[in-house]
Amino acid sequence: MEKLSSLDGLLEEVIIKGPAGAGLRVFKGTDLVYEGFVGYASEQKKTPFDGKTICQLASMTKPIASAACMQLYEKGKFLLTDPVSMFIPEFGKHEVFKYSPRGDITVEPAKNVVTVGHTFDMTSGITVNWHWKNPNSEALSDLSDKLEAEGKYTLQEFAKAAASVPGAFEAGEHYYYGQSLDITAAIAEIITGMTFGEYLSRNVFEPLGMTDTYFHVPEEKKDRVSPLYFLSPEGRKEGEFPPIFYTPHYESACGGLFGTVDDYCRFALAMTLGEYNGVRLLSDNTIRLMAMNRLCPQALSEFEDAYLAGYGYGLAVRTRMRSEAGSNTSIGEFGWTGGFGSWVLMDPEKKITIVYAHQSIPNMEEYVHPRIRNIVYSALG
Repeated sequence: MEKLSSLDGLLEEVIIKGPAGAGLRVFKGTDLVYEGFVGYASEQKKTPFDGKTICQLASMTKPIASAACMQLYEKGKFLLTDPVSMFIPEFGKHEVFKYSPRGDITVEPAKNVVTVGHTFDMTSGITVNWHWKNPNSEALSDLSDKLEAEGKYTLQEFAKAAASVPGAFEAGEHYYYGQSLDITAAIAEIITGMTFGEYLSRNVFEPLGMTDTYFHVPEEKKDRVSPLYFLSPEGRKEGEFPPIFYTPHYESACGGLFGTVDDYCRFALAMTLGEYNGVRLLSDNTIRLMAMNRLCPQALSEFEDAYLAGYGYGLAVRTRMRSEAGSNTSIGEFGWTGGFGSWVLMDPEKKITIVYAHQSIPNMEEYVHPRIRNIVYSALG
């Protein structure tokens, strides 16, 4: 399609300014209407970037993890309004940090119950265990470091640790993009008796034929993993992913998966169209529920920025609420981004699916993704 040819130049621009390689597929219904793979997965090894290049998906893990957990919702295993303490009793006596006008910090019993829904939509009050400068993150980080040192760093142990740390705020009142979805995944483990990786394999990867998606890439496939490119004014340099992505027993729903464009297209098409090759992950009603904004006005103001203008946040996915904010896409298109540059858009109304990947820090999301989106919708919308 001639209008989509503008994507060729954009991809070439990406590998000049950023990482050594990139890949993009665009579907209208089941028809592949654009495919572009440029440059190298590894510039040093001269390995072409293609549909079977294994990328660190980072937060592009979230839509897969959310959909998998919502299969349990469809089976009646939980409600979004259920207290997390139904599954993780340690949350029964949850506390929160309070801040006085003078800056004093106190700890008080939580007024709002942390629900399963709060863990999906990042309003639980749980932040990140990356030693960020807030009391919740600092305490959670110390406990996570202790668990890792003791060889006990798993989703369920992390969830118990998170319960013991006062929330950064009352559940539901604010948005904080952090590790809440790992609590959801721990609940899935408790319900199913499987590790989260086992659960994903049986209920998502195997049914859809996603043969190259893993929390831990097998040794025989590691030569297909694209390195991470660190970008600077002096150019790009191949490097390693942070050690957190190689933690042996922690299968993070927030960002732990490695996968390929080939595989992710299978998942994305199943969500856009309702099924892929006869495999249905969720009902249309549940997919629609995932793509509904759940944030209150205060939390929504904390979510939106220039990159996410016009979007709200649903069950671990962004969702288009307003087109006038700068995009020509459909209301209700949804998806998410990976911290190293991957990106997915799923539009059940227009039946448009976009899957994109590259691997870099900074990830160039603000420049690349909106341009892809606007080119595609100008041609197909």
